[in-house]
Amino acid sequence: MGSALLLVFAMACAKPLDLPKLFPVPNASLVNERGEAVSLDGMKGNVTVYNFIFTHCTGTCPIMTNNMRALTPMIDKDAPVRFVSISVDPARDTPEVLARYATRVSNDPRWTFLTGRRDTIVDLSVKGFKLTAGDPMPGGEPLLHSSKFAVADRQGVIRAYYEATEGQVPEEVARAVEQLLGE
Repeated sequence: MGSALLLVFAMACAKPLDLPKLFPVPNASLVNERGEAVSLDGMKGNVTVYNFIFTHCTGTCPIMTNNMRALTPMIDKDAPVRFVSISVDPARDTPEVLARYATRVSNDPRWTFLTGRRDTIVDLSVKGFKLTAGDPMPGGEPLLHSSKFAVADRQGVIRAYYEATEGQVPEEVARAVEQLLGE
């Protein structure tokens, strides 16, 4: 059996996950890597996996991006699922920079990279997603941000958070996505 088939079989046999309805994903108007306006409300109708990164990060972001890249092929390519990486460094991560980054790291057309006004992104992360964002800590990464994946259901409600730097996170998130697709 192929690894994707084994994963589907394992998920089908697994006990259902407890995925409570946590918080609605707030609507925000951002810009994607093609320079197009994107409303987060536009993700409704899809199960969506979100993370907050920046392209020149040398800490957790490359691990998070690699785990997102490992996750995308685990989800049926025709499933109503989106993958969204939001830059916490809009001053540097312009649509053009995000486009170059996406060309280098993305392996799925459903994966989009977003930027916008810094205050909008910090507010979105902290108040909306209930994640960390803001000015750097002394001696830490250049920008403070969360290393979690947030998974939202088709109604745009966050149902789970996963530590995006852990090795088994692609399988764990794939299982949550499959369960939410079945709701």
